[in-house]
Amino acid sequence: MNRFRTYWRPWLLLAACLGALGAFLVFNLHREHERIETVERERLTNQSKVIEDNLSRQLVAINLALESVMAELPYWAGQPDGHERAIRRLKSMEVSMPSVRTFLVVDAKGIVTLANREELIGINVSQREYFQAPLRSLSPKTFFISSPFKTVLGNFVINVGRAIVGPNGEFAGVVSAAVDPVDFQILLNSVRYADDMRSMLVHGDGKIFVSQPALIDVIGKDVSVPGSFFRQHLESKRPVSDFQGIAPSTGDKRLPVLRTIQPIELAMDKPLVVSLSRGWDALFAPWQRDVRNQLLVYALFVLLSMAGLYLYQRQQLQQRMVSQRLKLATEAANVGIWELDLKARRYHWDPAMFDLFGLGPKTVSALNDDWQQLLLPGELQRMKDATRATIKQGRPFDLTFQIRRHDGQLRFMRNRAVLYDDGSGAPSRLIGTTEDVTERKMREADLRIAATAFESHESTIITDGRAGILRVNRAFSDLYGYPAEEVVGHTTRMLQSDRHAPAFYASLWTDVNRDGTWQGEIWDRRKNGEVFPNWLSITAVRNDDGVVTNFVATQTDITLRKAAEEQINLLAFYDPLTSLPNRRLLHDRLHQAVIRAKRENGRLALMFLDLDKFKPVNDEFGHSAGDELLKAVGQRLAACVRESDTVARIGGDEFVLLLPSIQAAADALRVAEKIHAALRQPFTLPEGQQVSISSSAGIAIYPEHGRDEATLTSHADAAMYQAKTAGRDRFVLFQPAD
Repeated sequence: MNRFRTYWRPWLLLAACLGALGAFLVFNLHREHERIETVERERLTNQSKVIEDNLSRQLVAINLALESVMAELPYWAGQPDGHERAIRRLKSMEVSMPSVRTFLVVDAKGIVTLANREELIGINVSQREYFQAPLRSLSPKTFFISSPFKTVLGNFVINVGRAIVGPNGEFAGVVSAAVDPVDFQILLNSVRYADDMRSMLVHGDGKIFVSQPALIDVIGKDVSVPGSFFRQHLESKRPVSDFQGIAPSTGDKRLPVLRTIQPIELAMDKPLVVSLSRGWDALFAPWQRDVRNQLLVYALFVLLSMAGLYLYQRQQLQQRMVSQRLKLATEAANVGIWELDLKARRYHWDPAMFDLFGLGPKTVSALNDDWQQLLLPGELQRMKDATRATIKQGRPFDLTFQIRRHDGQLRFMRNRAVLYDDGSGAPSRLIGTTEDVTERKMREADLRIAATAFESHESTIITDGRAGILRVNRAFSDLYGYPAEEVVGHTTRMLQSDRHAPAFYASLWTDVNRDGTWQGEIWDRRKNGEVFPNWLSITAVRNDDGVVTNFVATQTDITLRKAAEEQINLLAFYDPLTSLPNRRLLHDRLHQAVIRAKRENGRLALMFLDLDKFKPVNDEFGHSAGDELLKAVGQRLAACVRESDTVARIGGDEFVLLLPSIQAAADALRVAEKIHAALRQPFTLPEGQQVSISSSAGIAIYPEHGRDEATLTSHADAAMYQAKTAGRDRFVLFQPAD
């Protein structure tokens, strides 16, 4: 029984405590898992609401536009120039609604009678779903959403439309709009906040037609299969649903939130569904790392607890700790033995101690405390604090400190000592050993540096505390072109480019010294002078006292990523055929130009230009020849204006020129005359054919013809049609109606 109380009872108590700690750890981890999942569901739900609000506003706006077209059809039919007015109206609507690519008015036979793209007029679309669905329904109040279909450019597009019903309730045709998928892509991408996050827009029939990031294998896929998240969401009739499991579209485990987009004010025949999801593994990767780390710490704690209890019991049994330490000190090689008389404050050394400190036995003072003058600043106080703690609190005396000997050597020393009393319980002396641990400290520092610097294969630089380069790896030489011997001994300033101001680097090092780390995009210079972007991560290495001794930096070349970002920007804001600015970029530049003109009381000109005789070129030589002609026209237009001006292609054979800074209308007319003459010169196509065309242009001046973008656009467009009506091959300055 006595052995049980003294040996086994502590072990049972330790096991109970460790078991309770383990249960508490598991409970907390499980609760954290649930919290992460709940927070992520709420965040995805909020982001899906953002998409719903934006898409609902777009759909309502398009519906209002279609209703306005339907309302004006009888008026246009009764006017001699009603057809031209209708086309101008549709084109004006296209300019004011960047989200719509094409407006169509189709008669009861499926023939396109009106369109903002005149090349579509006369085409038979009776077999298209966006015509068949209204024909079957005959519902004038229904807002029809067609199934996604693939265009010649490889994009999936949806058409929205309304049925035109005659005076006797008969089917009279369809008014339709093709929605530009680029706007959907920008909206879906705007709500993504993680690399593993996927945003998708799904038609009510189950076909995915927009995805961010753009997943080629997913776009166009039908997810309306039994048991799919999409099917379960629609069958539940709920506006928002969340799930977890294997996604049928991609085959990986995800956490999706689906929201039905079907505004109350629109009688949509089919809804749209937005799906936002996070990858399960990526979402819980930090939690899984935390689990592993906590389990490792727990296991280490268990081992340390068991080891501590084991050592404690051994100490209790042996009761020989003091004698064993003294024996270890006297038998150790290259170890000095010392004794401090606490009452006389005098040190007694053996010969090895004098050798370690570089002092002579005959030159020291009576108290033998000369060695204290060798201590580095702050070390003497640490020594006194440790001695006081040993005397008053019974703490073990074990202290490593630094000295600078008279010969200039900087050394690390380790003192270990045992406290003895005078028999009455009062402390009387400290007996201990001193060991030179300089080499071990240096090896430990080298190991810390090596472990931090070379744990990856990225370009790595190791510097001292003042950014002087000590070591680089092979990946650095491959990235920068410098062999190691050309950079060691220099500072990292030799890699700096001229892209950043000195304040940038000052802020960078302030953050590193404060936080211990920094990462971000930076432009550096290679040995050959090439400037390139890279992702830089800097980590500070600190010693046991928290003082920065080294910096470890890794660099990753992000040139390809930057090029990809530029390519995305090019596709979003430039016409893919002519490389001229597209409608979206033109709208932005016109907006900025109007703001500047208002602020500076200046003038600008907006010129709408349409090619005459372009259709015969397409018909005779083919669309490829037409494309080459459009490129050549774009080049001639660009050559006729200044670099500060804008030449944009907004569709088909229509171009728009923005002259943001003119003195008078005559400046714009001179440019128009120059363009008119340039376009009348014959064009030579790649296969040797020569073609001649002309142009009709309309010009509107700010502020005489309008003080906002919409008015200027409308008046420039009207002036262009005045030029066409007057016989084409001319340019016309907008004249307000009397």
